[in-house]
Amino acid sequence: MKETPAEAAAILAKGSEALDALFSKLSADAAEARGTIGGGAWSACDLAGHLATWEEVALRTIEEIRAGRPPSIRDTVTDEASLDRFNAAEVERRASIGWEETLTNFRATNTRLVATVRAIPDDDWERVAPLGGGDRARTLGEHVGSSTGAPRYPFRHVWAHLGDLQAFVQAATADPGV
Repeated sequence: MKETPAEAAAILAKGSEALDALFSKLSADAAEARGTIGGGAWSACDLAGHLATWEEVALRTIEEIRAGRPPSIRDTVTDEASLDRFNAAEVERRASIGWEETLTNFRATNTRLVATVRAIPDDDWERVAPLGGGDRARTLGEHVGSSTGAPRYPFRHVWAHLGDLQAFVQAATADPGV
């Protein structure tokens, strides 16, 4: 893991700020409109919940590794198909939560994750975590980077979705009289 805890925390905070700037431009109706994000299936509200879910996974992973246990997410998400099922189940689980509550949760989860990561000592960050079934040896930092990242881009999950959100916000806030 090339990023230190401080660098990882800064990346996570920057991603959240970029999303929040876009989320703040949306009305609740626009944010909750299904079929507008993620290839046409999700709403902006679903996206905020999806990102909060993975940051919650990162927080739980930190707790589990610190307690000497392997990350439980590695038992749930083992391949691309199980990742898709997990994401779909989490979006469905959060479907009845409104925009304001989802946005508040997204912000609070990110704030908690950034503070937690920032406070991890470098030697803990680089310590190899307990192995789960079929998992390769990874450091705490690698596990957190994986939960909050995109393939080959640890801690940068936000950027995998930012373009879709930007396009939606632009369309949703365009002046129809122009």
